[in-house]
Formats: sequence, C-alpha cells, structure tokens
Amino acid sequence: MIRNSNILTLAVGLLLFFFLFGSFFCSKPGGLGDKDILVWVSYGPDEYKLFEKIAKNWSELKGNDYKVHVALIPWMGQESKYRTALIAGAPPDIGRVDTPFVPELAHNNVLTDIKQYLTAEETEKKMNTGEILLEYVKAAIDSCVIKDKNGVEHVYGFPDQTNGACLFYNKDSFKAAGLDPEKPPKTWDEFIEYAKKLTKPDEGLYGFGMDNSLWWSFPFFNTFGTKFLSDDGAKCLLDSKEGVAALQMKVDIYKKYAVEGGAWKSGGQNTETGFINGRYAMILMGPWNLSRFKAARVNFGVALVPEGPAGTSTNVGGTNMVIFRNERRPAAKLRACYDFLRYVTSPDVQAEWASTLRQIPVNLKAYDKFRIDDKEEEQKLKIFMEQMKTAQARPKVLKYAQLETIINPEMESALSGNITVEKALGNAVERINREVLAH
Repeated sequence: MIRNSNILTLAVGLLLFFFLFGSFFCSKPGGLGDKDILVWVSYGPDEYKLFEKIAKNWSELKGNDYKVHVALIPWMGQESKYRTALIAGAPPDIGRVDTPFVPELAHNNVLTDIKQYLTAEETEKKMNTGEILLEYVKAAIDSCVIKDKNGVEHVYGFPDQTNGACLFYNKDSFKAAGLDPEKPPKTWDEFIEYAKKLTKPDEGLYGFGMDNSLWWSFPFFNTFGTKFLSDDGAKCLLDSKEGVAALQMKVDIYKKYAVEGGAWKSGGQNTETGFINGRYAMILMGPWNLSRFKAARVNFGVALVPEGPAGTSTNVGGTNMVIFRNERRPAAKLRACYDFLRYVTSPDVQAEWASTLRQIPVNLKAYDKFRIDDKEEEQKLKIFMEQMKTAQARPKVLKYAQLETIINPEMESALSGNITVEKALGNAVERINREVLAH
C-alpha cells in the first residue's frame, strides 16, 4: 500500500476520489462484480471510441465470462487520480498510465507482476520462455520491465501505445540548396554537411531547429551509445565520454557550425512553427505532426535519425496498461485481465488500432498488417515503425520529471556557452545521484 501519515491529505484525497469518480460507480447499481473488469483510460475521442469497440468485442468472445467496462479520465493530472484511488483502496482493475509512472507504482507494490501469466501462456502454446515479450517493440515492452532491489525482473503490464522521433526534412529546401530530396542524411557527419548548405542566416533560414529537453536529446545520447544508468540503477552515467560527445554534438550544431536557428532558446520560434514556415529545413519530430504538416502543405520527407557511433536510435514516448493489485480479486479474474491486455496488444487488434488511428503498432507482428488509404503517409509511418526497432526505453527512475528539471538547465548553459559540456553533465550527474537515485 502507499503510505501517507497525513490524515488530512487522506481525507481530502478520498473526497476528491468520490467527487471525480463516484458518479461512475453510482451509475451501475450494486457496483461491479467479480465478472466485471474496470479499465481507466485517458484517450482522445477517436481512440476512446475504438477502444470501447475492442473491449466490447473481447467481452463477447465465445466462452468468455467477463465483461470490460471502460471509464474515461483526463490525461492531465491522471497520476494524482491514480494515487487517490489507491489511497482509497479502490483502483481500477486495469489502468492506462504514462510510462515514467510505472516505476513509482512498482516501487509502491501496487501492480500485478504478469510473469506467471506469461509463463502459463507460453506453456499452453508450447512457446519458448520469453518468446511472448519478443513480439513487442523492444523499447516499449522494456518500459514495463522493472527490477526490484534484489535485481529480480518483474513485468508490469503491456504497452498500448508507443512513439518516438524521426528526422523530418523539407524537400523544397533541399532542392533549393542543390540537395537530392530523396536522399536525406544518413549520419551526423552528413547531417552537418547538409545543414551547412541549407543555412542562410541573412534570409532567416537554418538547416536545423532543435529542442533542448532531455526527452528530445535522447536521439543524440542514444546514437552515441550513452548509457544513462549503471546496471543496478544506482548511478547516473551521463557524464561518460559517450554522453559528453553526444551533448558536444548538440552544442557544435548551434555554436561551431551555426546551422541551428535557436529553436531551443526561450522566446525562439519552436520547431513545429519553424518547420511549417520554412525557417528550419530539418527537425526531429514525432508521428503526431504528420497530418498537421501535410495540412500546412509542407513538402516534407521522413528519415531515420542520423547514425552516430552506435548507429541510429531515437527517444521513446507512450503509455502502458497495468493491472492493479487487489488481494480480494479472484485468481481467474487476474488471468482474465491479462488475457484482455494480450487481446488489446495482439497483432490483428494492433493492426486495426494503428491503421485506423495512424499510429505505431506496439506488436511487431502487426507491422505487415498495417494499411492506410494514404500511401504516402503510410510510408512515412513505416519509417517510424522501422525507427522504433532501435529505440531505447527511458531511464526507469521513481521521478522521471526530476531528470528533466535537473538536466535541461545544464544543457541550456552549455548551449549558451556559459559552461563546458563536461561541467554541465558533471553538475547534472552529481544532482541526479544525490536527489533522484539516493533512496
């Protein structure tokens, strides 16, 4: 259980819980029974509609005794809502949570380890141990795998959505600079050479627009082979030679080569706007902006993140579906929750989900089944799908937001030339070890 010695906080939390969610339970006389599975989600309208259909389809499968009920909660502030429900002893059976929230929930021992169900399914289907997990995008499923203090790995649910960044480039800008619009840069060295040709500061044109946050910096760190944490998770290793080289690349792009237009600065033109109006010829961006850029009539292409010493890689965003612990829940119901999540993330369902919503499937077996009517957009999404094969999960720490709070100002100081890259990362690592990892 989550411990909280402040009685007033507990009382307020209980009142907030019943205010926010009491109407859901009251709308079902007698509450939910042992054959009902309650799932909290925070999807947008189109996603929610499709998820309800998927839940209904599973509930109506032949021989299935369970029915899934879907409740919509807001995305903003969802972590507080889950904490409040846990304090009240009334969490949902299944919840959709942001990936960085999983380590905290695991640490507080409120999640169900699904390894026993994985083993049972593998035995039933005569599969090899660990074979099921290989079906999923590695970086996405890795965010569900958490080690305890003894180094034992636990699996807490399945990813339901995943995304990351690729290189977006303006084909018209490439043509104007004498570059082949069908041959984007494959390495960071090529990227710099391209960016030099694309940069015309007198005209307000730059080869690159760059975000500064840690999440947007992972493509740099990952392609340079930077290891963020030690194997036991006790120390931050970001100030390694690989980490220094990666951040130095970011700094050089702005200061040494002067091909970045200041998108990272406070008050600078952000990457999306700058890409739309032609200020930035290249940016790192996620799949959620494909439709927006197309609607803005930008003639653009999508390519893999340029290769560094460790090859191409990217950052990872997304959400996971977890099963909350409840000692009163029958064993058969826990298995039903697992079976529902396997259904949601199965190849056929993921193909329908990703094709309908234009997203990246979390199940690799769905890749070949992915189809949309816009073949140009389909090809761009398939580049994202290819990129996700080399993506790396974010560091699994109790408070991921603290990493951003600590690292971002240090990187900004390095980009501004106020301190060296080595000093910036050294400062960040010292604080991370002391404030985030010392627990």
